[in-house]
Amino acid sequence: MGGSVSLLFFPAVIVPAVYGGYGPALLSAVLASASMAYFFIEPIYTFDLGIDDVIRLGVFSGVGAISAWLSARRQHAEAAQHRSLRDLESNLLTLQRVSGWPTPIGPDTGASVRKMLAHAAAIIGAANAAVAWEAEDEPRIYIASTADEAGVVHEASTVSDEWRGEFPPEIIRRIGSDASASAPFETDLVAGRVYFTGVEPAGTDLTPVLTLVAREVGNSLGQMYLSERVRQLAVHEDRIRVSRDLHDGVLQALTGIRLELQAIADTSGPVGDRLRALERALATEQRELRLFIDELRPAPHGIAEADPIAVRLTEMCSRFSAEWKIPVTLRVMPIDVALPRTIEQALRLMIHEGVSNALKHGHPSRVSVDIETNESHLKVIIADDGLGFPFRGRLDHDELAGFTAGPVSLRERVSALDGRLSVESRPTGSRVEFVIPVAGHSTSTT
Repeated sequence: MGGSVSLLFFPAVIVPAVYGGYGPALLSAVLASASMAYFFIEPIYTFDLGIDDVIRLGVFSGVGAISAWLSARRQHAEAAQHRSLRDLESNLLTLQRVSGWPTPIGPDTGASVRKMLAHAAAIIGAANAAVAWEAEDEPRIYIASTADEAGVVHEASTVSDEWRGEFPPEIIRRIGSDASASAPFETDLVAGRVYFTGVEPAGTDLTPVLTLVAREVGNSLGQMYLSERVRQLAVHEDRIRVSRDLHDGVLQALTGIRLELQAIADTSGPVGDRLRALERALATEQRELRLFIDELRPAPHGIAEADPIAVRLTEMCSRFSAEWKIPVTLRVMPIDVALPRTIEQALRLMIHEGVSNALKHGHPSRVSVDIETNESHLKVIIADDGLGFPFRGRLDHDELAGFTAGPVSLRERVSALDGRLSVESRPTGSRVEFVIPVAGHSTSTT
């Protein structure tokens, strides 16, 4: 092969192969073989090609190919190592963020959900986040997003099955759909999907992080659902205990007093009329107390979640008219409106209190109750032609609170539902009006 001079040309083949790859390796092998044949192999300065040149070219090409392959594998291994380090750093950062997951249980459910979604969006690197889920044994679908003010949880029982898709219209309407990403979750208590928008493009696969975050969101919602169930159970037990104590204690004592009054009235001559009047007043208070006890007890399973409110209110007004011998009229628009049971119970108590106050203190000849409902709010007007309140004019919710005027208990009930109360008092009667928001509750018609 021309003596030891061939050893000088091996670096000329290996170096281009290591740093340049297969093409430069082949080119350097051809040039090295031609240079040796022309400058170093007798006769010099001529190309007298023979079998030795072919062997030399094959050896150089083999050395170049092997060197290029080893170099390519080394570069691939280094790149894979760098990617593994970047992925490891990203996973460690994700685990650090997930380890600081906010506590899902708090006094304000909406704020807790919004805080949880904001934390999830920060982990993913998204601008906004939303979640849609359903709980076990409940037909409703709940939706919340970081774009909702104060993290209000919307209840949507009529949303179609599209919410289970990658990005349904209900979610797009809230947070948009730019650079979207989503992942499903399912636990023993809840199932749903979490959505993200404004996700910055990245070279790494977001699927593992999305799966991890979705699972954490599902676990948090499950804890919130379980906590709410426990709280409701405790409230129901307390309500049953209070109603039982009132029924077995105060109500039975009042019944005994009534029987004594009746017995004394039958043998008291002229004083008997006054005793009978006291007995009738006591009977009225008993009926009001019995209504309060019925409201404290949890609803039987046989009662629908949302019955027409006009049916029960008509019964209440008829009872008032029979007891007080004063017409109490009711108008509900629309007539077949139905409300969630929680709103219905509160509404019946407030109307009962408003009508009772008018009959007891105003001495009217008639009382009217008007109810108007739409998708956003519920308005109730209780008017009478009695003596009115001690003040004259109209006071809104804040003025009533500032002057401690008007029906204090009714104002507190309205405030508990984020409503507004106003009272107008005239010599010819009074008008009590309160408005309660019903957004986020399913209001339907039958």
